[in-house]
Amino acid sequence: MTEEAVVRCTDVSLTDGQGARWNGAMTTPMALALAPRLAAARPAAVEVASPATLQQCVARGENPWQRIELLRERCRGIALRAAVSLLTDHGRRGVDLISTEIATLWLRELAQRGVSEILLIDPLLDIERMAPVLKAAKAVGLTAIAALPFAQEPTRRDDDLRANAVALAAAGADRVMLRDEGGLLTTDRLATLLPAMRWGLGHTPLDLHLRCQTGLAPLVALEAVRLGIDGLDTAFAPLANGASVPALGTLLKSLRLLRQGRPASDQLLHAIGEADRLLAEMADCEGFEPARAWVFDLAPYVHELPGEVAAQFMRKLAESGLGHRLHAFAHECARVRREVGAPPMLAPFARPIAEQALLHLQGMPRYAEIRPGVRRALQQVHGPAPQEVDAGLARRVGALPGPAASPLAALRAAHPDASDAALVIAQSCGVAPGALPAPASPDALRYAGLTPAQALLAGLTARAAPYAQLGVQGPGVSIQLQGTES
Repeated sequence: MTEEAVVRCTDVSLTDGQGARWNGAMTTPMALALAPRLAAARPAAVEVASPATLQQCVARGENPWQRIELLRERCRGIALRAAVSLLTDHGRRGVDLISTEIATLWLRELAQRGVSEILLIDPLLDIERMAPVLKAAKAVGLTAIAALPFAQEPTRRDDDLRANAVALAAAGADRVMLRDEGGLLTTDRLATLLPAMRWGLGHTPLDLHLRCQTGLAPLVALEAVRLGIDGLDTAFAPLANGASVPALGTLLKSLRLLRQGRPASDQLLHAIGEADRLLAEMADCEGFEPARAWVFDLAPYVHELPGEVAAQFMRKLAESGLGHRLHAFAHECARVRREVGAPPMLAPFARPIAEQALLHLQGMPRYAEIRPGVRRALQQVHGPAPQEVDAGLARRVGALPGPAASPLAALRAAHPDASDAALVIAQSCGVAPGALPAPASPDALRYAGLTPAQALLAGLTARAAPYAQLGVQGPGVSIQLQGTES
């Protein structure tokens, strides 16, 4: 936040927040409608793009580069951040890794569109793979933030994480971000971990990304501020909590109540409240699930699923009538993970493991079907697994050559008419270079939410099929629908 706040807050409502809360359904018109109120809340930075949001835009026929450019226009004076991952999760053959050359193109395209900070993610924490990309980021004038995944593993003790953080700083990271995607951190663990990492990093700032799966993250965030964390990721309330990050407004109010640092002004809290209200109206208009905090549960400490994946599979369990078997699902996730070599529960590994576990929970004999992502994990196409994979499963799927990224020269030769922007999207999203959607017209980018009457009609239409007739009468409203079933 601004000088009024005690800690540097980066808003991730447009990326992780809407991914966890709205299942990635925030369109570009929605993001642009929110942008002025987001800017009025004066975060230190706004995350405007991630591998997931690039894929979501392309799937909807939106141009993700245009989205970034227009957000830059609407968030002047605020730093823009983008997340870049060196491993892909789309499963396209031969595009499991993002090469240093493609990553450098990606960084240049972002910088040209006004992004000033990048968050570099390698789920396998391959420092040698990350180092040249961190160097490339600094060469094009970007602040390079290196992600350090947190997990409940024997190799993730305080001393190990401190050593990892020091290695990332030595490789060229301007900042290091501890990312607790599974919502596993507690205040007790933080009390020893944070001072150890700060001591190792010296003057290199340390940031923290928390998820709220266990309901503990808001408390952990407050403790992190007390212990001197340099930066936190937050979101506006309708896109916070649950499988998302802590809510900005609640955090600042809590800090003011605890008298930590300079208190947030009433004007700032009002601006945040206005953004919260707009997002709540959007959610109501579009029929998105209201934001609710999740109650504390031990299941996340077993399955360790990251935010968006946890949210998706909680919905799947409920829709399948298996919500009461959450803990059985969690243990099956853990078992599948061990059998495929204990990869980090992040993209590209977490979702396929959850898919496989759900198949088993639904009654399919174990591994009667092997999900493609699980097959690729067993084949170690992204790099060596942290532990040994199950020998029988490895024999079933067979071996593949070691991981390799496509050379840029070969890509340009194969697609001579493709721009660098199109090549980046092709590699990161697993589509053909020609699949990059064209920029939309100004009229198409104006957000017009459904009126209450339109929302009512949409809801009735979705429910009309089982009924012979379905109707609503009220002041100024008369809707009569004919069902398709007798």
